[in-house]
Amino acid sequence: MIHDIGQFIIVHAFWAGPLVALVAMVEAVAVIGSFVPGSTILVIVGTGAGAAHLPIGPLIVWAVAGAVIGDTLSYALGLRHGSRLLAMRPFAYRPQWTARARALLARRGDLAVFAGRLLPPLRALMPLLAGMSELSLARFLIADLVAAVVWAVVHLASGALVGAFLVHGGNLHDLWHAIAR
Repeated sequence: MIHDIGQFIIVHAFWAGPLVALVAMVEAVAVIGSFVPGSTILVIVGTGAGAAHLPIGPLIVWAVAGAVIGDTLSYALGLRHGSRLLAMRPFAYRPQWTARARALLARRGDLAVFAGRLLPPLRALMPLLAGMSELSLARFLIADLVAAVVWAVVHLASGALVGAFLVHGGNLHDLWHAIAR
């Protein structure tokens, strides 16, 4: 499936942005996001973009938008239905993750939101817990936006570098000249 997504991006570059936004959004939604390999898909999309010499900037914008929308939806779910969602899978099977995330959120607030976006086990959990906590929506959104930018750049840009490297046959000299242009 992941290979097919990479191929799809190369063939249908027009759909790359909306696909990246959809993957980032779904991965960020509480409960559902635990089953979506969003980071892996973003690296694959970045690799396809690098191999096809597609601009990576618009993909980063799409990924950030999708991530923030999904995280904000999870925040709202936490605000409204947090306790019930925590009793569901996968959270019910990993109560230690929930306990650690809550403790981190109580101590660090927006820094916990930032860390939650970058750490896969917490990615779908932290916005939900932030909604359940006393953290204001404004503080949540600022921390989430900054973290989403870092997350998108790391995943898409690293993939793009790998894709460009592979297209240039592993020749670092050719890759450097292609990037420097």
